[in-house]
Amino acid sequence: MRLTLLLLLSACIPEKDIVLDTGGETDADTDADTDADTDTDADTDADTDADTDVEPQVVGVALDLDGIWLTTRDTLDLYVRAVYDDGTEADVTADATFTSTDPDVLRFYRPGLGQPLDAGTAEISVHSDLLGGTDFPPFEVTVSVAAAAPGDLVINELLADPAVTADPNGDGVMDPVDDEFVELANHADVTVSLAGVSLFDETNLAARHTFADDVVLRAGEAIVVFGGGDVTGLSAANVRFAVATNVDVGLRYGLALNNEGDTCSVRAADGTELAALSYGTSGGNDALDDASLVLVPDVWGESYSHHRYVAGAVGDQSPGTFSDGTAFPGPDGRYAP
Repeated sequence: MRLTLLLLLSACIPEKDIVLDTGGETDADTDADTDADTDTDADTDADTDADTDVEPQVVGVALDLDGIWLTTRDTLDLYVRAVYDDGTEADVTADATFTSTDPDVLRFYRPGLGQPLDAGTAEISVHSDLLGGTDFPPFEVTVSVAAAAPGDLVINELLADPAVTADPNGDGVMDPVDDEFVELANHADVTVSLAGVSLFDETNLAARHTFADDVVLRAGEAIVVFGGGDVTGLSAANVRFAVATNVDVGLRYGLALNNEGDTCSVRAADGTELAALSYGTSGGNDALDDASLVLVPDVWGESYSHHRYVAGAVGDQSPGTFSDGTAFPGPDGRYAP
């Protein structure tokens, strides 16, 4: 959904419009005609016509906004329209400057288009470059993060059977339980909350991992959940790393991904399935020894492949990057012109 605000001067501003009016052309026309007509037909006509062209200028600004509330599924559309006294109009949005006091909450990647990125409140200022600059009264925008819905998330990569010599979680210990992982990526170009979202496999009733309330995925971001171990040494652009939290007290089931075949599903707190990946005996894709299944192309692909057979792939798995080792793009990579 897009919320559009019009910048234009008006005494009454319907639907939360900000209004900018510019004065246009002034025509002072004085016609003094003196006609003295005698038998000799003496005609004296004195005509003075003074035309003065005045550059458009801002004559006033009216603002009637108590605040704007958006979710991360919305965008904020602002445009500046100059209206001249001859009735002509011009869109001067591209010549204006739009500023957010908190670009982590809402950022302008192009003039007039505000993209919500995270929860919070930001003050928005608009500056017009007409006649040396005009500042509109600032206003506040409050953003809330939308809950993840079907279609927002995708399992980008899954490793069910790590090689005995591999250490994907980077803790220095090669372990068949701890080094399993599921890489969950944002498939939608909106920030979504993973609060209460859980990972399941088909043979265990209890969730294999449940995300905390503060976990969000912005456009172009991913999160990698390992079966166990220590992931504090891992880092990658636009990616978070986590260890599975489940009810296996005193046991080491981790993600419990069966080597021969399984279905990993991602479910909302109410049980709605948000994403799923089946492999091996559960159908859909081959069960792989010592290598991961990865979506081709990453995040926005339609089929999975053995990691080492993907063109340009680096190694047998790539938790935290695309299969060729390049970084997840993050919101700047998804929204920037």
